[in-house]
Amino acid sequence: MKGVLIHICHRLDECLDRARGLSDLTLFNAATGFIDYDGLSYVLNYLGDINDVRVVVGNLGPIPRTIYERWRDVIRVYPNLHTKLYLLGSGVAIVGSANLTVGGLYGNVELNILIRDGGLYSQLMRYFEELWLNAKPLTEDYVEDAEEVEVRSTKRSAAGFVNEVNRALLDILGVNEECLTTFNPKRCAVAVAEAINRGFRDCRDSPENCVVDAVAEELNLEVKELARRLIRGPGLTVVAGHPLCWVRTFINLLRTGRVSVEELDSGVKIYEAMVREASRECPSRAGELARDELMRLGDERYRDDYVRWKIPYRLLPLALVLPITDCRLVGIRRRDGSALRRLACNQWGSHNY
Repeated sequence: MKGVLIHICHRLDECLDRARGLSDLTLFNAATGFIDYDGLSYVLNYLGDINDVRVVVGNLGPIPRTIYERWRDVIRVYPNLHTKLYLLGSGVAIVGSANLTVGGLYGNVELNILIRDGGLYSQLMRYFEELWLNAKPLTEDYVEDAEEVEVRSTKRSAAGFVNEVNRALLDILGVNEECLTTFNPKRCAVAVAEAINRGFRDCRDSPENCVVDAVAEELNLEVKELARRLIRGPGLTVVAGHPLCWVRTFINLLRTGRVSVEELDSGVKIYEAMVREASRECPSRAGELARDELMRLGDERYRDDYVRWKIPYRLLPLALVLPITDCRLVGIRRRDGSALRRLACNQWGSHNY
């Protein structure tokens, strides 16, 4: 391959977007210091039907059991590894600071270099092959249950920030705290939706977006920084009354292009798509809650009483995180004063966030 093509990109998802625009990506061979379920799931969904998947990860942190159960045959462990290398085939590679985690994807401030160069790619592949050959199989010794990993992570800033957001919502909406920190729609959908509509009925934007603006102002953050920090929280934590994992899987669904935005032309459809994706992709308790909720959504009375007419409650957690994408919730006012929600998105790849 003649010539060298180099792009500087920040988050890993931005690098992947640029890489896919260069050529067909034929494999995913990665060496990374840390890995989490959301990071690996996002990349493999994004890349689609790729057969050559191999990941070498360091032993500096625990590997969630959900990864072990789903991908242990393609993952090996190398002591003290702190490399961040992603080989994508066709001479395309990413080298930089981003781990294969949700933070590396779009939560952290990273610096990565995307290269397309046959000679350099061959050297990087030889480096990876040496790691792979000398790495150890992924066994139970390196694995911890997702709940144990996330209990420890509640001491970290990412989980603490989820609590800050819920406290800000508590001050702004004045609802029962449990309606923000637990998933209890039959108890909370009416109260939270009414608080949003009552407090932001004169908002020129959709009420959920105005709540997000108020939270950002209370925390002295830009809305995009609020979203970036929030999405890094543990998936089992609950923000605005819904598991954060649900929101994250929906963001991944959008970013990987596996859903048509045109199909999501109502708040109910947006919420249903989020729950359906969470039922497939969220591990542990968050996944169980999503599967239970998906069954309830088949009951028309439940949809009317706790979803359709209480949509601000359902979409608020999503509105908090959407600013990291090129999409936003918009409300089309109807004659009765209510608003029909839909998603409005710019073309992918602008990364104006």
